[in-house]
Amino acid sequence: MRKRIQKQYANDLCPPEGAPDNAQMNNVAANLRELMARRGVSENRLATETGVPQPTIHRALNGTAKDPRDGTLRPLAAFFGVTVEQIRTKLPTPDRPNGGALERVPAYQIRAFDGPDDLDGDREVLVAEVDVVVSGGPGAAVPEFVETSYRMAYQLNWFKQVGAKPDNVRVMKVTGDSMERTLFHGDRIAVNLADNQITDGRVYVFMTGGVYPDVKVKRLYRTSDGRVRVVSDNLDKTQYPDEYLDAHDLEHVQVLGRVIDRSGRGGL
Repeated sequence: MRKRIQKQYANDLCPPEGAPDNAQMNNVAANLRELMARRGVSENRLATETGVPQPTIHRALNGTAKDPRDGTLRPLAAFFGVTVEQIRTKLPTPDRPNGGALERVPAYQIRAFDGPDDLDGDREVLVAEVDVVVSGGPGAAVPEFVETSYRMAYQLNWFKQVGAKPDNVRVMKVTGDSMERTLFHGDRIAVNLADNQITDGRVYVFMTGGVYPDVKVKRLYRTSDGRVRVVSDNLDKTQYPDEYLDAHDLEHVQVLGRVIDRSGRGGL
């Protein structure tokens, strides 16, 4: 049977250049207040969690800070699970998940292949899709990567751009809606298995151990008290609240890798 293999060419659609206007500066204050209200955090708590000084946060909230720099807004955006441009423009809502931002997203060109022989071996490589299987019981759970028949073709120079090696990357399929706004049910993600050290605000695939092990894809943050905050991008925080993993929990958690790309219908 012939396999149909997706071929992907990645490039970035960059947001327009130029300094934000006064309306955008007013948006920053209003959007930060709304985000803090949604999460129920104070200025002091936000400063502790993000490392942004409380006086700086206060100036951004009352509008006295002239055009807060991206470097200031970036940790705040990461904490709330939004982008810097969304803070400057319009926050995402359930009916408008991308808010008012122009996100940096890959642009794809898809075509069918009859098989690996159709690939340009000098420029392209196939990445296998895997199911992650774990077994419960005492001791540390060991993941098993079971290959499916699906393959995705990537350009070799893309791996250089993202700092990954083809041998370390696997494709996995997303199930559920907990990461909607970013990942939708049925999307496929490329996971760098060599990148398993947590960087705040990045999306990771990780495994929980114990009697009932599970594999999850979530956005992870390290907190100032040594815990790990597990965030679902879905805006329904009643159904998908943030979770916190303490030192005991982390003994049973294994980060499998970081998500470096996705493809799919994106909720269409």
